[in-house]
Amino acid sequence: MKNRVAVLISGGVDSSVAAYLLLQQGYKVIGVTLKLWSCDALNNVQKQLCCSPKDIYDAKTICSQLGVPHYVLDFSSEFNKHIIENFCKKYISGFTPNPCIWCNEKIKFGSVYEKLKNLFNIDFIATGHYAKIVSSEGKHYICKSKDEIKDQSYFLCSISKNVLPHILLPLGELTKNEVRKIATCANLKVANKKESFDICFIPDGNYGRFIISKGYNVQQKGKIVDYRTKKFLGYHKGYFFYTIGQRRNLALKGVNSRMYVVKIEPQTNTLYVSSEKDLYSLELMISDPVLYENDIKKINSYELFCKIRYKSLPAKCKIYKVDNNKLKILFEQPVKAVTKGQYAVVYDNSGRILISGEII
Repeated sequence: MKNRVAVLISGGVDSSVAAYLLLQQGYKVIGVTLKLWSCDALNNVQKQLCCSPKDIYDAKTICSQLGVPHYVLDFSSEFNKHIIENFCKKYISGFTPNPCIWCNEKIKFGSVYEKLKNLFNIDFIATGHYAKIVSSEGKHYICKSKDEIKDQSYFLCSISKNVLPHILLPLGELTKNEVRKIATCANLKVANKKESFDICFIPDGNYGRFIISKGYNVQQKGKIVDYRTKKFLGYHKGYFFYTIGQRRNLALKGVNSRMYVVKIEPQTNTLYVSSEKDLYSLELMISDPVLYENDIKKINSYELFCKIRYKSLPAKCKIYKVDNNKLKILFEQPVKAVTKGQYAVVYDNSGRILISGEII
């Protein structure tokens, strides 16, 4: 019998196939579903969330079908503290954060992993992410998956490097279509279950309304100003409803050309807009970087590519140290809509993540 592995099963097809594959490989599998919300607090929108009673039931059904034990762990308090509260505070500070990255670092591969080690003496933790863990010269790295369209390595970019040797990602060498076929052949009951793409705790995508619903006292109506001329162009409904690069839902007076949000100023409750050319930058700064390779000189010896958000195309870059808490990333060509709060993730040409950090 191989080592004991806890698989985080959400009730979807990806995590279910991950559990099935590890079982086929001889691992002793334990299914674990995370409860990140209190059901007592759910409203009509939140009932659509992941880890809903329906998802927990699906996960339990899959574990029963596979013949492995299933446990539900309540991490709603930690999730609220580290993810929800931080998300709201960042947004009202003018950032556009990525809570999925925090959740992987602090919850799934942080406090959950530590809890599972103590509860079940596990050797590994596994998920259904499309990514790989690779090793080289005694070091472990997060790496892009075989399925470039589905690749989720970006969301794993800040996991502690001490945890990487204890992570299994069985879908890293598979495409989504292959995963569906495996689920169908194995008669898994979630083989055709739809997947969600929005932030799990805001399934309708209305971040501003969510922040207001959490009781944050924020200014709403404010001015929209031309970034270059400082001319007043109209009013916005609340700066936290917008993000850098946004073009839609801007009620601008007497403006015929396309205008985009280029700056958010929470202190004055002002949105600055301009033409598309003002969205491009040749550099950005990241704070508290995670370095999977510590030597900046060695990192720059590789051909480097940076993604400034999950869906952005990788752009060639170089890295420069500013101080112990900050790095500067310089691009060969301008990149569009650098956004505070998103993560800059630097890959080498083999797909390994070498550096990540929050854009400031």
